[in-house]
Amino acid sequence: MTWDVAKDIAGIAGTVIALGALLNGVIEYGAQGAQKRAEQFFVIRKRLFENPTFTRVCTLLRKEAEEQATPAELQDLETCPFEDKFEFLALFEEVALMMNSGLIREPVAHYMFGFYAILCWQSGRFWTDLTKDSKYWKVFENFAAAMERRDAVFQYDPRQLRF
Repeated sequence: MTWDVAKDIAGIAGTVIALGALLNGVIEYGAQGAQKRAEQFFVIRKRLFENPTFTRVCTLLRKEAEEQATPAELQDLETCPFEDKFEFLALFEEVALMMNSGLIREPVAHYMFGFYAILCWQSGRFWTDLTKDSKYWKVFENFAAAMERRDAVFQYDPRQLRF
């Protein structure tokens, strides 16, 4: 083997190794991005379903929509403290911002959070002491509207539910 042939083989081998390393880096970067998105998703999901106040609001919204709420439960929904309602709406706005930023895919946001966002937006009693058409609830309003549109044509496809 001549020096020129060995040099060409080394150049080709180096290029192949460099491309392999680059490809591996891109794959690893994508996996880390998905992992970070998943971690953020689980934090928000935990906040919604492990906060007793939020769990109670979700239950009351569902019962109101299904017309199974007692008058006392409906009163609880109306008289829920402003701060609790504010925090509840803020959580959904965080989901909306994450969705708008590409950190959560819309099918995942709909599947995991859309149901309660829609119920909240449609509830008359939840909004008794809030100004529903305030410019400060536009992020929530747009999120709820997006969830309603997706819900109208919802077809469950588990392949869409990924980070």
